[in-house]
Order: sequence, then C-alpha cells, then structure tokens
Amino acid sequence: TKKRPFIVLKWAETRDGFIDKFRNTTSENTPNWISNEYSQQYVHKMRAEEQAILVGTITALKDNPSLTVRSWEGENPLRVVLDRTAKIPKDYRLLNDGLKTIVFSEVKHSADSYGNVIFEHIDFCKNVPEQICEVLYNYEIQSVIIEGGKQTLQSFIDSNLWDEAFVFVGDVIFKEGLKAPKLKKTPSEIRKISNDVLKIYKNN
Repeated sequence: TKKRPFIVLKWAETRDGFIDKFRNTTSENTPNWISNEYSQQYVHKMRAEEQAILVGTITALKDNPSLTVRSWEGENPLRVVLDRTAKIPKDYRLLNDGLKTIVFSEVKHSADSYGNVIFEHIDFCKNVPEQICEVLYNYEIQSVIIEGGKQTLQSFIDSNLWDEAFVFVGDVIFKEGLKAPKLKKTPSEIRKISNDVLKIYKNN
C-alpha cells in the first residue's frame, strides 16, 4: 500500500552513544566492533530474513563489508550501496565478489552493469531515501535493512521512511567518536543479549 519495501533500521552504539571511532576511510577498513558475538549472530539472522541490505559510502569505505549471511543459515540478501561519486574501489568486496549488488550513484557509468553489479542513477540533491524506495519497489524488493552509516540512517529517520529499528547497545565506552543517529521514540521492547542491550522501536 505504501509502494515501498518494509524498512528496518539497524545499528550498534556504545553505552555513551557512539557508533564508531574517528577513522581514516582509506587506511583502516576494519570495523570497530561494539556488539558482542551473540548480537552479531542475531544480525546475520536478521539479514537472512530480509530481501535486501543497504549501506552508505562511508561504511563501505571504512569497513569493506561483505554484508552476507555468514553466522546463520539462509539466503544472502541483495546488497545495496550508495556511492554518489564512485569512490568505492572496484576491488572492494561489494563490487567484486560476484554477489548481486545495486549501486546508487550520480556518475554515469559506461555500462548499466558489470558482473552482478547494477548501477542506478539518482539525484543526490533531492530526497535520496524516497528515490531508493522507488527503485527498490520497482525491483519488487519487499524488505530492506539499513545498516549504516549515520548519515544514511538519519536520512531515513528524517524522511520518516522506516518501520522498525533495532539498536544494539554494547557494553563499550568510546568517550569520543561518531555520534549515533537520533531516534525520538520510546522502545517498544528491550532485550538482553548477554552483556548487550537490544532496543526495538516500531514506527506505527
């Protein structure tokens, strides 16, 4: 009825409200883990239950993620990444491991796709979440997890384009770094996952 996928927001934050330490996007492409191994396994279960998974450019550059289901049985989700000016190197996992990936970009590529990578041109000066939803709806994608980074997550929150949010609060303190997205809602459910706390929000 909304002509868009069911949208799940997901991030991990420290007890003092940070989602990452300050890092160089080119020299430190390994994640700063916040949540514990059980929470990470739970995230892989979530990935197996949804059709697509989306990250922004900075997350792709910093973490070089696979965005696959490794710690749970199930299908790998369709990967979706924002890359406005084609900054992500072609040897990064999202672009060269053979799994299907949609890249949203402003750059006109010489071909619409190569391998299993499909390029979709959008206008980043307009409402990006709305354009993403329209394209994914046209691909008949019924659900998507937004896994980061902060700017991407906040853009969906600010556009009120989300249905559920899963916030994993790890037993970690950074003292400084990148602040977590702001979600002005009260959790509908709170769970303990070992020493982590999972807050679940509903956008009714």
